[in-house]
Amino acid sequence: MIDFHTFENVRLEDVAEYGRAKKYHVYPIGTSTLQISATRGQLGYLYEPGEVATKDVAIIPSAGINPKYFNIILHKNIDEFMRKYATGINIKESEVGKFPIQLHNLETQKAIVEIFNFMDNEEQQIQKDIDNLNNLKKNLLSNMLI
Repeated sequence: MIDFHTFENVRLEDVAEYGRAKKYHVYPIGTSTLQISATRGQLGYLYEPGEVATKDVAIIPSAGINPKYFNIILHKNIDEFMRKYATGINIKESEVGKFPIQLHNLETQKAIVEIFNFMDNEEQQIQKDIDNLNNLKKNLLSNMLI
């Protein structure tokens, strides 16, 4: 049953494997990244297997947790985490495990991911429309001045 109001508060170290990214190591699809060197809380997500910069921590959620959902929760809580644990422009790798995570049931996780995917698709379509209108405007203005 989908229930947005019922979740368990856990820490990242309880529900994911994490560690400083290794040079030339290929991480799996669904790996989240958190920049810990010279950071403002930049987060990333691997949509395909790939390398992760060594200034980042690679975070792989446990089985039974939707990786995209996990990344959404990281984005939701990054400001709170940075206020508590950032030391200047860096974050200690050991502090990453204290990142707060709200863990919904699997059905709710899936619903949240579907909502975010829908919104991302809408945003991309709107951006395409804006780009097309800007190109049209540019062409019309250039033709007016001939």
